[in-house]
Amino acid sequence: MPLDRSSEEEPSTSSRTPLISIGLAILAVLMVPVFLYSVGPEGPIKVGDVVFATDRHRVPMIDSQFDGKRKHSSMCFLEPRVQLVVQKIGILSEGSMIAEPIAIETADPPSCPPKMPVLVHAHQVTLKADLWGGLRDMLLHFFSGRG
Repeated sequence: MPLDRSSEEEPSTSSRTPLISIGLAILAVLMVPVFLYSVGPEGPIKVGDVVFATDRHRVPMIDSQFDGKRKHSSMCFLEPRVQLVVQKIGILSEGSMIAEPIAIETADPPSCPPKMPVLVHAHQVTLKADLWGGLRDMLLHFFSGRG
C-alpha cells in the first residue's frame, strides 16, 4: 500500500502558520505602548522630575552659592540620554533649571561629574527617554561584538 506523502506534510505546514500569526500579534501588542509613549505629548517639567539630555550639550556647573547673577567659571559636557533630577526651575530665565546628573558612576573630564548641579535649558532636556536612539545604540553595541 503506497503512502501519500503530501497528506503527511500538510499538517506540519499548517501548524506553523498559526504560530507565525500569533507571534506577529504578540509583537504588535508589545510595540503599541512603546509607540504611543514615544509620540505622546510631554507635560510640564516640575522640581523632582527626572529628565533626559536630548543631545551632547556644553553646560555650566553650579556651585552651592549660585545666585543667578555671576558668570560660570567651569563648564562640562552632558552626554545624550543622561538622566538628571530637576532641583530648581526658572533660575535665570523661564526655561532654565538647575539639575543634577544621576546614574553616572564616574565621569572623565570634560564630562559632567555625578551629583554636580548643572544649569540646563528646556531645549536641552526632555521628560521622555529617547527610546529609538537607545534601542539603536543597544543593537549597535550587541552586533559590534564589544562587551
